[in-house]
Amino acid sequence: MRGEGGEEWRGDKRGGGRRRREEGRGGEEPTTQSPQDEQEKLLDEAVQAVKVQSFQMKRCLDKNKLMDALKHASNMLGELRTSMLSPKSYYELYMAISDELHYLEVYLTDEFAKGRKVADLYELVQYAGNIIPRLYLLITVGVVYVRSFPQSRKDILKDLVEMCRGVQHPLRGLFLRNYLLQCTRNILPDDGEQAEDSEELTGDINDSVDFVLLNFAEMNKLWVRMQHQGHSRDREKREKERQELRILVGTNLVRLSQLEGVNVDKYKQIVLSGVLEQVVNCRDSLAQEYLMECIIQVFPDEFHLQTLNPFLRSCAELHQHVNVKNIIIALIDR
Repeated sequence: MRGEGGEEWRGDKRGGGRRRREEGRGGEEPTTQSPQDEQEKLLDEAVQAVKVQSFQMKRCLDKNKLMDALKHASNMLGELRTSMLSPKSYYELYMAISDELHYLEVYLTDEFAKGRKVADLYELVQYAGNIIPRLYLLITVGVVYVRSFPQSRKDILKDLVEMCRGVQHPLRGLFLRNYLLQCTRNILPDDGEQAEDSEELTGDINDSVDFVLLNFAEMNKLWVRMQHQGHSRDREKREKERQELRILVGTNLVRLSQLEGVNVDKYKQIVLSGVLEQVVNCRDSLAQEYLMECIIQVFPDEFHLQTLNPFLRSCAELHQHVNVKNIIIALIDR
């Protein structure tokens, strides 16, 4: 089973000290800090831990000690396992770690160009001790793998988007899948590229559409699930947090609109039907209203003119609390 091996670089299971901080709060005296101050303190502690681990990671990479560097990268990524940060604070932590992972990505790209066996490393990182570090490392290595060996692209992309199902915590899952979407932005198969290998191996535009649609569906489920967690008295707070995170889900639609191979026919037959199915079936008014307006904004006018009937039929199936009038006005304005 993945993740249960005895490899030396499994990393600190305590997540770079994060779990020690969280577990140690039970014996502390009650604090009078405001929630905002508490968030700033937690974020500062996490960011400092990231700086320590990233420094060690870079030092090991500079000495070509890749295994040790991966251990520190795993410890750094362990900070993303926290459940104590608000979405806004978690985003700041995520961005800090993403910047550091770019350094690792550049190093790996150079190493693979020199002849290091990428397949071995892709298999190796699957034994990281915890699923969050494991999947972030898999995505980082997998993207470099695809750039170095395009013939692996179809299988690697499918592998990554499926493996991300292993994280079902809404906040952690949303940011993990956002990282996947950002990292794969320039390697998705498209009609505008010149493929040297068989499309059976490298994939085609249909594989890209399937990849983004699956990622979108899973992110939307995670986003909707946030509304049903915690106490009912925190409903307004959760709704505000969901509003802050909506752009993560909408980015999938932006990515679909950027694919050159998505023409009117493909949009009508595959893309729109796949998106509308998820929107209607989620039965969540906030998600439905945002995503319907997002569809209107990111795709060209020509696409909307050719698909008015299915779009309007879907409007009639939305949750009763959705302001359909605003959606129709937005469509007319286009």
